[in-house]
Amino acid sequence: MTSRRSSSATEQLIDLVTNTADPGYAAAAARRGASPKRRRIDQPAVVLGCLLIGFTLAVAYVHTHRSAPEAAKVHNSLVVRVKAVQATGDALEAKAQQLDREIAKLRQRALPRTSLGALQGAQLQAGATPAVGQGLVVQLANPPQPTAAASSGRPGSTPVYGAQLLTDRDVRSVVNELWHDGAEAIAVNGVRLTPTSAIRFAGQAVLVDFAPITSPYTIDAIGDSDVLVTSFADSDVAGRYHTLTSVEGISFSWTQEQKLHLPATAAVTPRYASPAPTRSSR
Repeated sequence: MTSRRSSSATEQLIDLVTNTADPGYAAAAARRGASPKRRRIDQPAVVLGCLLIGFTLAVAYVHTHRSAPEAAKVHNSLVVRVKAVQATGDALEAKAQQLDREIAKLRQRALPRTSLGALQGAQLQAGATPAVGQGLVVQLANPPQPTAAASSGRPGSTPVYGAQLLTDRDVRSVVNELWHDGAEAIAVNGVRLTPTSAIRFAGQAVLVDFAPITSPYTIDAIGDSDVLVTSFADSDVAGRYHTLTSVEGISFSWTQEQKLHLPATAAVTPRYASPAPTRSSR
């Protein structure tokens, strides 16, 4: 009895390996009969559909490759126009600075020394004239990033990455501390500050008088260098950024300089408030 059972189990295993198709499928196929023949209209329809798909793809390909040179021409034209406008702006700024120097020379000849000294002091505070003297240079920079990106911003500044630890508040805190410590003139990444200057944050860039700058932030301050170094080193601002250097990995340093050159600010037309006109009473 046992041998018959083992023999039957062996036969079932052999049948399962050799005949992979289920008998039920074969029986259903036999009942259904032979597969129906395709209609004559099916083959032309398939061919027509393939032709339509191929024609659509060909038209899209041709259209894309025809419009690509035109887009490249428009892009190149815009780049050329932007560069031309930038070159014109740089030339006009250089011409304005040259005229300012000539005006200063003529003013020195025409005005008495007392009035000239007061005027020069006011011009220095307003940033209308270049400043030269000893002072302090403070540098703030974001931690190094793992990947590089295309550079942007003013010359000498690093690319803008995803998230920036340093913002406009950090630049403002250093600038305000230097003013408090006795600085007579300050420039941030080459942008001269005036009494009406604004330091803001837009996107991932700091704006100084609407000029975008990026890390590292270099703050040049002209004044008594000994006083500036002593006062700034003992300030809460310096202590805070020393802590961030060890915790967040930012770069923070300052150096005492015997001669700094700060450029004059761009000419700005002052705006004055005036009383609004009143309507005459009837």
